[in-house]
Amino acid sequence: MTPAVEHGVADFGPSDFVYLHSDGPGAPAHWGMLLALGDGDPLTLDAVRQRVAQRVGRYELFRIGVRGGRDEAPEIVVADDVDVPAHVTEEHFDGDVAPRVAALLEQSLPQPRPYWHLTLLTSPDSQYVLLKVHHSVSDGIAGAAFSALLADGSDDDLASFDRFATSPRFRVGDPDEDVLTKARMGFEKQWMDGAQGRAWPPLTGYGRRETAVFSASTRELRRVARGHGASVHEFLIAAIGRAVSIAPPASDGPQASNIRVTLPVTLDPEFRHTGNAVAVSLLNLPGDDPDLDSQIAHARSELKLIDEERLGLALAAVDGAPPVEWADMRTIVAESMKRMSPDIHIGINPGFTRVHAVLGREIAELTALSPLIGYSFSVTGLILGNRTTLGIVADPDALPGYPARFVEVLIEVIAAQR
Repeated sequence: MTPAVEHGVADFGPSDFVYLHSDGPGAPAHWGMLLALGDGDPLTLDAVRQRVAQRVGRYELFRIGVRGGRDEAPEIVVADDVDVPAHVTEEHFDGDVAPRVAALLEQSLPQPRPYWHLTLLTSPDSQYVLLKVHHSVSDGIAGAAFSALLADGSDDDLASFDRFATSPRFRVGDPDEDVLTKARMGFEKQWMDGAQGRAWPPLTGYGRRETAVFSASTRELRRVARGHGASVHEFLIAAIGRAVSIAPPASDGPQASNIRVTLPVTLDPEFRHTGNAVAVSLLNLPGDDPDLDSQIAHARSELKLIDEERLGLALAAVDGAPPVEWADMRTIVAESMKRMSPDIHIGINPGFTRVHAVLGREIAELTALSPLIGYSFSVTGLILGNRTTLGIVADPDALPGYPARFVEVLIEVIAAQR
């Protein structure tokens, strides 16, 4: 592969533009990160805004927004400053935080303001912070830089975020043609192998969202995975497969025997970039196999194929592609997603942050929440220190009540292995 040319933080490339092409009314292409705060005195909105005001000038990344980018080519806007009160707000809630998180995920980020927003969520007995960042600005790995907006720590501590905020914006470059051909042929075979037995409810156009969170001890997950001769990555994919096999979505039709999964893989093995280094691979997940060891063997085989065939390159937006008009490219992206027709998204990601507290409040859990881009159900894992979380996002018009049910069954699946 020819080395990628270095580009500035505000110099968007083809991989970043994909998420502008994918964005639309009812389907905002931002990801979320939910911080559950531990015990302590409640944070005030003024205190959170003051911390953000102190930090927002640290990186140009925090000032990048977009004008347009749907029907017309985007203009990348770097603001002179950030209107902190507009970007940091508070909402009060009672009971379960999930409905408030879902409602916030449904709301698009306004243009051309910097493409992120923080919401302090406060109830009588708990507090959370929800960060939303548009995927065109940053993938989840580089998104660790946004932790610097709130994190407790010295300048030296905050410098650990520099590699996600000041490194060159990622470009795929110009891959070797033989490697690219192999990846595309492998992708097509994977698509064909997963074409039969599909019955997962598709994404609707209503734009509603429903969320849930699964959390477990990372040490316990590793112990259970080792007991089955599996990595945590293999085990979690298999556990998801078993959970959906035991408790498929309610439907009048047949149960899916195969579920087409988009599995994100990074094209930057050093995890040192801004922008987007994530590409999509296809993984075929058995939807009617309740045997965990069978699911593990299948997951291992699929992950090996994805790695050896480098399937992530098959749809990667390479630099050397012929120029295409913006509107035409939007059509191409839409048709590509329509043909791929994924059912669900599964991402199992390492965590890249040393943040342990915000304004003196310990962070009890961090949960990643992905956008629904062509699929009706998303499971995004974050393995971070002693906790592993799965952020569940679903289209409730396709899968009413399913996130909570899925988490309930997944807990039972994992508990049965202890």
